[in-house]
Amino acid sequence: MNQNFRYHFQQMKNQSPTSWIPPSALTHILLLLVALTLISCTTESTDKGLPKVIDGKMDLSAFYLKNQTIIKLDGDWDFYYEKLLLSEDFQKRNPPLQKETITLPGFWNEKQKDGKSYSTHGFATFRMQLTLPKSLEKSQISFYIPHAFNTYRMYANGILISENGIVGTSASETKEHWLPKLTFFTPHSEFIEIIVHVANYQALNSGFRQSIELGSEETMIQTKQIRLALDIFLIASLFVISLYHFTLFLLRKNDRSLLYFSIYSCVSLVYKLTSGEFFLIILFPNFEWQWLIKIFFLSVYLAPPFLISFIGEVFPEETNQLTKHTFQFIFTVFAIFILVCDFVWVEETLLPAEIFMLFCSIFILWILSKAVIKKRENAWGFLLGYIFLFLTILNDILFEKNIIKTEVYAPIGTFVLFFSQSFLLSKKSSKLYFTVEKQNKELEQTVFLKDKIHHTNIHSKRMELELYKKTIQPHFLLNSLSAIRYWVSENPEKSALILDSLAEELHIILKVASKQLIPVSEEINLCKYHIGVMKLRMEKDYKLKISRFESTDMIPPLVFHTLIENAFTHEDSEKAKLSFGIFMKNITENEKSYSSYHFLVYHHNKEKETKPTTAGTGTGLEYIRLRLEESYPGKWSLTHGKSKKGYRVLILIQKN
Repeated sequence: MNQNFRYHFQQMKNQSPTSWIPPSALTHILLLLVALTLISCTTESTDKGLPKVIDGKMDLSAFYLKNQTIIKLDGDWDFYYEKLLLSEDFQKRNPPLQKETITLPGFWNEKQKDGKSYSTHGFATFRMQLTLPKSLEKSQISFYIPHAFNTYRMYANGILISENGIVGTSASETKEHWLPKLTFFTPHSEFIEIIVHVANYQALNSGFRQSIELGSEETMIQTKQIRLALDIFLIASLFVISLYHFTLFLLRKNDRSLLYFSIYSCVSLVYKLTSGEFFLIILFPNFEWQWLIKIFFLSVYLAPPFLISFIGEVFPEETNQLTKHTFQFIFTVFAIFILVCDFVWVEETLLPAEIFMLFCSIFILWILSKAVIKKRENAWGFLLGYIFLFLTILNDILFEKNIIKTEVYAPIGTFVLFFSQSFLLSKKSSKLYFTVEKQNKELEQTVFLKDKIHHTNIHSKRMELELYKKTIQPHFLLNSLSAIRYWVSENPEKSALILDSLAEELHIILKVASKQLIPVSEEINLCKYHIGVMKLRMEKDYKLKISRFESTDMIPPLVFHTLIENAFTHEDSEKAKLSFGIFMKNITENEKSYSSYHFLVYHHNKEKETKPTTAGTGTGLEYIRLRLEESYPGKWSLTHGKSKKGYRVLILIQKN
C-alpha cells in the first residue's frame, strides 16, 4: 500500500502548477492519504517490541504489563485438527500428541498439509502456553475474544472462562453464536495454559480474523467501553443524519437526492447494528443469529445502489445512466438472493459481491472526478469524503481476506462521508436561506413601492375627481342662472318657480356630492328636480321612465344627473322631443353577480343602430368613470353610444 501512496504522491508532484487541481484541494488529498496510511500502519507499528507467540509459547516474564497496555496473543499456536482436547490430554501423554502450528489471526482452511488444504467446515483445538510476570500472579487479568463467525470454548488452566454458542463435532451438534466477549481470570501461578475449541459449519473461513487480546482488568474494561461507545456514537450519528435528510426530503420532495442519502444512512445504521460489538444482540440477546447475518449482508449489498442513486441525483450530467442502473440491478439481485436462499449460501455471495463493489466504487470515483473537472458546486467536498470511504472499504476487503493486519474502518469512512455531505448540505441550505431572506427584503421593498404608487394614484384620482366636481357644478349653475335671468324679465312668476326648483336641486347636490355612495332613490329624485328645472326653462314636456329599484341599491352620486345634463347639452334641440329611461337589473355570469344600469335618451329620430363604443372624452363621462373607480375599483365597466332611438349608456358593476 505504501508503494501505491508513493506513486500517487509522485504523480501529483509531476503535475504543472497550472493543473486543474486547486493547491488547497491537493493538500487535503495528501493529508487524507497520509492519515489513512498512518491508520493502516497503526497496528503494525505499535506491535513492534511486543512479544509474539512462538511455537505455542509466549513469555511475558520479563515484560512489565502496565496500565493501558494490551498484549495481542498473535503468533504460532499449537493446532490439532478435528480434535477437541483438554488439559489432561496433554499431561504425561506418551507418546505426545502430534501437533501442528497455525498463525493467529488466521484461518485453518488456508493451511495446507501434504499439498492439501484443510476443510473449512469442521472443528479443531488451538493451544498456547503463557508465562506471566510474577507481579500478575493472583491478580485478575482479562481476555478480549473478538467475533470470529465461529463457535468456540476457551479454557485457562483447565477452567472454562468463555463460551460462544455450542461447540460440536457435527453441524447438528453445533449452535452458532458469534458475539465478541470480555472475560476475566485470576491465575494462581505465573503459567497459564490457554486452550480454545473452535467449530465451524457455516462461515467461509475457520479460525480468528482478529487478535485475541490480553490486558489488566481495568484496561480491558476501558477498551471494551470505548469500542462500545464508538459504536453507539456512530449508530446515533447515522440515525440523526438519516432522520435529518428524510425530514428535509418531506419539505422538498422534488429533491430525491435527500431521500436516497437518508436511506443510505439508514442502511449504514443497520450495518453498524449488526457488526462490530453487535449492538443489536446487546439490545435483543435472543435475536436469531441466522437472521442477524442475513440482515448484515443485506445492509452491505443495499448500500452501493442507494449511494450510486444519491451521487447520480447530485451529478446527473456526469453519471452514465445505463451503468448506474446496471449496478443497481446487480446489487438488488444479491439482496433478493440473500432473503430467499438457505443460510449456508449467504456467505458464498461475498466474493462476487466484493468484486462488483470494487467496480462500483471506481465508477462513483470516476463520476466525482468528472464533476471536479467540470467545477461543479461542492464537487471537491464530495470527492474528498468519498476517497476516504473508498480507501476504508478497500482496507476492510483486504482485512477480511486476511491480506493485511489492520482493523475494520468502513464505519468511520462512512461517518466521514456522511459528515462531509451533511456539512455541504447545511452550507447549501444556509446559502438558500440567505437568498430567500434577501428576496423577501426585496419583495417587501417592491410591495412597499407598489403600495406607495397605488396610494399616489388614488390621491391623484381623487384630486382629479374634485376638479371635475368643481367644473361640473358651476357649469350647471351658470346655465340655470342664465335661464332665470331671462325669465325674470319675461315672466317673473315663472322665474320664481325655476328658482325654487333650482334651489331644491342645489340643496340635494350639496348634500350628496361629498359622499362615496348614495341610495339610487336619492339619485332619481335629483334627476327629477333637474328635469323639472329644464321643463320650466325650455317650456317642453320631458318624460322620465324608471324601473323599480331596491332600497338597498347604492350608486355614486350625480352619475345619472350628469348623464341627463349631458343629454340636454348635446341631444336637445328645438325639434327634439327628449325622454329618458333609467333601468336596472341583476345578472349572474360565470358565478359572479352584477348590477346592470341602462341609461337611455330617446329623441324619436329614426337613425341606424350602431354598436356601443367605449370611446368618449367628455368631462361628464370622465367624472362618472372616476366616481365608479373610486367606489368599485377594477369592478366596473362603462359603454356608451348611439342607439336606434337615441343614445344609451350601459354601466356594469360587479357585486362580489
